[in-house]
Amino acid sequence: MHIDATFNIVGPGLVLQNAGRQCHQIGMFRKAGWTIVNPPKPIMPDDHPMWMASKWLSMNVLMLDPKRVIVSAGETTTHKMFENLGIECIKVDMKFANSLGGGAHCWTADIRRNGTLESYL
Repeated sequence: MHIDATFNIVGPGLVLQNAGRQCHQIGMFRKAGWTIVNPPKPIMPDDHPMWMASKWLSMNVLMLDPKRVIVSAGETTTHKMFENLGIECIKVDMKFANSLGGGAHCWTADIRRNGTLESYL
């Protein structure tokens, strides 16, 4: 199971939760007063080959900053969700890369960040 297809922190006080994969970690976010958003069901067709992952990679997104997100180009309902949250979508066609497992968040790793270290919980 991909953790980013179960829950994904998208910014201070905002977390995505896959309603179909309830996990106990969400409790700590709820207790801290975070906004918990259930993303829409993925649009990717059931017959799309997904060897090492699920269609829920639609919520495996990469936040560039609190107002911009890299998201799968085909997931228009996910775009709408982010736009309703005031977050600009940068759409990238990644459906065939998703087939091999992982999404934009899994494929990246921070090596350097600007700003100060903060605790949100």
